[in-house]
Amino acid sequence: MIGKDEIVGVLERSLAAAAGDEADAIVVASERNVTRFANSNVHQNMSEESGELVLRIIADGKQGVASTSSFLDEDIRHTASLALDMARRSERLEGFTGLYGGNEPVAELPTFDEATSRLADADKAHRLRAMFDEGTTKKVTFAGSFSTTVASLAAGNTNGIRRWAPLTAADLVTIAVADDTSGFATRMSRRSGDIDTMELGREATDAALLRRHDRSDIDAGPWDVILGPPAMAEIFEWMNMITFTGQSYEDGSSFFVGNRDKQVLGVNCTLADDPLDPEFAPFPFDAEGMPRRRNSLVEKGRVHGPVLDRLMADRLGLEPTANAASPGSDEHGIALHVSMAGGSASREEIIATTERGILVTRFHYLNGLIEPRTAMMTGMTRDGTFLIEDGKVTKRLPNLRWTQSMVEAFSNIDTLSKERRIIGTWWNTFGGTLAPTVKIRGWKITGRSGA
Repeated sequence: MIGKDEIVGVLERSLAAAAGDEADAIVVASERNVTRFANSNVHQNMSEESGELVLRIIADGKQGVASTSSFLDEDIRHTASLALDMARRSERLEGFTGLYGGNEPVAELPTFDEATSRLADADKAHRLRAMFDEGTTKKVTFAGSFSTTVASLAAGNTNGIRRWAPLTAADLVTIAVADDTSGFATRMSRRSGDIDTMELGREATDAALLRRHDRSDIDAGPWDVILGPPAMAEIFEWMNMITFTGQSYEDGSSFFVGNRDKQVLGVNCTLADDPLDPEFAPFPFDAEGMPRRRNSLVEKGRVHGPVLDRLMADRLGLEPTANAASPGSDEHGIALHVSMAGGSASREEIIATTERGILVTRFHYLNGLIEPRTAMMTGMTRDGTFLIEDGKVTKRLPNLRWTQSMVEAFSNIDTLSKERRIIGTWWNTFGGTLAPTVKIRGWKITGRSGA
């Protein structure tokens, strides 16, 4: 991993090369190691080292943004020249009051784990081998990936802001396959020691084998559904694009528009962007160098959001929330640490108190662009969908198609589990989603898969 002095040095050289009135930049250098497996055999170990500089220049009230993957002086100067040229050709920024200059201290957070940074491919393979061997006794095979990331990040601007933090992340995704059925499990953490490969393997195996010889079908219509954390994470990935961002708020596609401080969702729905929770995947500053903090999106059903970078906050006449993912990024604020508050029940208790419903492991093929103002989405279930009758899982169901408004769904939350899990995503090294298991009434099932 590139150390603090080197990465901050790249930041200093970038800001020194920037002309114009103001400039800010973020520099990221990372090493990602991925162990991929299929048929219960490791078939690939891949290591990728990458670096990126994103530089923004403000000139005459206009902005230009350019990026490069090279940290050589000549490439940095070329990037600064491009950013200045783009600024001169751009429209003036409406209401923008300038880059951040407060320089408040940032929180000291556990963003880095030494053991994770040193986890070797062979160590991953040994841990996976034990999972594979146990699967063999149950006649299941595994496919998926076990990845670790080590990164160094620096952000700053010509107003004197300088931030740096190291970062680690570990993420296991596994699918257990038993002939024509499958199960899924995943977990992400800053610490690889939190990734229990045996526990996740058993979870995926249980989903693959559960009621595999007791098949059934159901009629389309409203159903009570119990959604696991991976399913909730898929929903929040889309809501992050169509609901939580500054851009979705400005363009009117978010259901937050016109509803701030109004009771829109159920009282048991609380959502936040929470990068300070040490049990989550914490990170202390955003891409504009502002100190991160917990931002309430929805509090007991009452809308508080959206999340905003400085430019969009100035444009809307609101306070910035320290949610810039990159200088001048198009989403103008994004929730990198989506956290849903849990309840008091266990997953088993939620199932036991369900008279008739559907248990869902995860979703795929989601589309959240049907009608963003109600967060209407459609998708399929995958890797374990089950019928619940009289508080027990009785039948295995085919993959089901659904179409559902999340405004309606989050107004019909019945129960939430006290246990929550961190789910990672391929694009978000900074954080992820922390979600419970959630029971929702009246979820619209519209069809099933063909086979």
